[in-house]
Amino acid sequence: MDRFEISILRDIYGSLLTDKQNEMLKLRYDDDLSFGEIAEICEVSRQAVLDSLNKGEKHLAEYEENLKCLDKQRKVFALLDDMERNCSIDDAVRTRLAELRSILED
Repeated sequence: MDRFEISILRDIYGSLLTDKQNEMLKLRYDDDLSFGEIAEICEVSRQAVLDSLNKGEKHLAEYEENLKCLDKQRKVFALLDDMERNCSIDDAVRTRLAELRSILED
């Protein structure tokens, strides 16, 4: 998984992780902090940071493998894109599609 995907998966499944795993993943992938900086903030060793990040990433991958929320979200966005590009739609439908997109992005 790349940094971007980990960040997205944390947004989706972060509440299923321990508070410490979620915070460390946020600091690493959203705030782009080093292991040393995270260790200092969380008052743990660099090894504890690495272990927590690895476990958190593993859990995120498992959640996505089982629940497929990100996969489903991507498919819905692709369908919305296709509808907007290829369908003859009026302003009311275009507005509804924009509302759907906004709901999914939140």
